[in-house]
Amino acid sequence: MFEQKKVYKSMENRQFTSESLLAELEELKAFQFEDVSYTGISLNIDMLITQYLRDDHFNLIEVKGGIAKKSFDLWYKDLCLAIEIYNRFAVYTQAYFRDYVEQANAYEAQTGFSNTSKEFKEYFEQGNSMYFHDVLHLVFDLSRKIDLSIDDFNEAIVYEGLNKADYPLPEKLVFEGK
Repeated sequence: MFEQKKVYKSMENRQFTSESLLAELEELKAFQFEDVSYTGISLNIDMLITQYLRDDHFNLIEVKGGIAKKSFDLWYKDLCLAIEIYNRFAVYTQAYFRDYVEQANAYEAQTGFSNTSKEFKEYFEQGNSMYFHDVLHLVFDLSRKIDLSIDDFNEAIVYEGLNKADYPLPEKLVFEGK
């Protein structure tokens, strides 16, 4: 059987808690993706990239006059971390997807079963017909969210009258599923 990874299984950790997400955030900070769930990487990146603060139940924190915000420096630090996590995850996903393509081609050459055959699907999909869709969807979804947050951050720099040179963001990789 092809080795499926927890992080790409969209039904993993659906009963998350603040403690489980915090544990997964520590894994993400170490760029270790083996024990991180689809939910864990998605929600942790969501919380890092936004300027708004959330409580232990993931609710936005309301304050007089609006929603509580991170300091600009903290938002900058969190956004940089999110970009670094994403970059490492994109490389991880690209290597994983490349391995899948190589194994799929070898499987078809050895067995004669194409990717539409029942045997191929049993070996690679293992009852989850959306697995490989989820692999690619996750990395593209994170990329888009981070792009939007980078835009928000750059707009906030202008709005706050800050110097963009004081807040250089790391370059975000472009994922290629080749």
